[in-house]
Amino acid sequence: MPEYKYKRLELTTEAEVRLMIQKARWFWLKALIAFLYLYGCRITAALNMQKRHIWTDGTYLIAQIGVLKRRREKKGPYESLPHLIHVNLNSPFIQDALVPYLMSISDSDLRLWRYSRQLVWRRLKELNQLTSPHLFRHDRLMKLALKGATEAELMDWAGWSDPRPAADYIRPTGRLAANMADKID
Repeated sequence: MPEYKYKRLELTTEAEVRLMIQKARWFWLKALIAFLYLYGCRITAALNMQKRHIWTDGTYLIAQIGVLKRRREKKGPYESLPHLIHVNLNSPFIQDALVPYLMSISDSDLRLWRYSRQLVWRRLKELNQLTSPHLFRHDRLMKLALKGATEAELMDWAGWSDPRPAADYIRPTGRLAANMADKID
């Protein structure tokens, strides 16, 4: 396994994400950063989304995110059906970055972001050397695990059909053990 130049020890904070959004020069990049941070989906799934795949019910901003990475033999009962992820409309960044960008797109059949994964990766590195598109996914899943999400809940959120990746997030670490110590007393 290759050694990475930068190692990220902590999760991305809202303040870091807010700073990245402020530093971003492009309106589309601000919205994409907010979307990746809030939904924790793969960059390929985000870049394939169309405006008709995201809507509101008054309380939540709901995204219909396609599951693109499942192996044919391991799809399970849901095969490659897209799943719905709800994020509260009061969540940070929705009103500031995501909703204005969504309102600027008129055609519901157009992709929300017409950029390549490589371009997004480069633009994120310009904002913060320690950031990559996948970091947002890892952060979201790690935060859900730290808040007590079960294996099944993580599998549903991430679109996994195999429980092993979910178990990797739930496996006790120093942080999880510290959280459990508070619950025992």
